[in-house]
This record gives sequence, structure tokens and C-alpha cells, in this order.
Amino acid sequence: MENIYHEGWEQELVYQFLPYDRCKKRAYICSPLSADTSEGIARNMQAAREYMFYAMKRMCMNASAPHAYLPMILCDNIPSDRALALQFGLELLKDSDILLICGNRISSGMRGEIAHAIRLKMPMIAFDEGIYLEVQKELTKRGCDKRKVRLDRENFLMGISAPLSYLENAAMFR
Repeated sequence: MENIYHEGWEQELVYQFLPYDRCKKRAYICSPLSADTSEGIARNMQAAREYMFYAMKRMCMNASAPHAYLPMILCDNIPSDRALALQFGLELLKDSDILLICGNRISSGMRGEIAHAIRLKMPMIAFDEGIYLEVQKELTKRGCDKRKVRLDRENFLMGISAPLSYLENAAMFR
């Protein structure tokens, strides 16, 4: 698989929303932020940016991931900051066309985003089979059509916890 993450990929990501393209779907990136260490949280923020870029380049979507940037200005350990960040995320989710459930585990924050997407009857895509089955169960439990979530195996990088590291490691072993 070709590595799309070139030297200026993060700068390119910054410009995704400047030209308004109403033909592109607006995707909300649902991926873990929580981790046991500050370094783990920083890695998860980086992964969220990588998912945004991948969605833009390979899936032709404008993707939002508030947890990719908000922890730089709001502290997740301060209840009022966390509440503000979660509220902001849910507002972005409400204005999105689709929920992309990325990574290979579901955090508590993600559970809230998935529940909100279910209430909005929003289509969802999961990239990890375990997550896909878990979301299907949640949909069924809430009396919703489990076909609201789709498993996408083609874009498997979105189901990996660190897409860029995966590609870099894969390139080393060629």
C-alpha cells in the first residue's frame, strides 16, 4: 500500500475546509483519546489527525476530529473543560453526514459519540470487525436497524491505532 503521509501532510490537512465543497461528505472521526499516559494521549491525538487526513485523501471526505486538537487548549482532567470539549464534539457530530469509527477499541467518549449518532439516525462506518459487531449490538439494543453501521475492510488503515507507524513499518520490511 502506498504511503500517503508525505512531509507536509499535516499542513495539507489544515487547508481541507478552506475551499467549501458541498459535494464532499462531512465525516466525524470517532477514535480513542483516553490513555494511561500523556504520551499515549498525544499518540491518540496524532492518530486522530492521521484518520482525518486519510478520510480526506482516500475517502474524499472532509473529516472533523475535535479530539485531535482540543486537548491542546482544554484539559480533559478538568470537568468543565471536558464537558465543553464533549459538547463541542457533539455539535460537530450533529452537522456531519457520517460517523467514521476508527481504531481498534471503543473508549467511553466514543460510546457517547456512537450513542449520539444512533439518536441522529446517522450512518456509520467501522473499520475493525470487533467494533463493527459491538456497534451492531448497540443498534439492535436500541431498536434500530443494525444496517446503519457498515464494515469497511478496504480502508483497513482506519481500524489501526497508528496508521502512519503501520505504513512506515511496512515500508521497512519490503
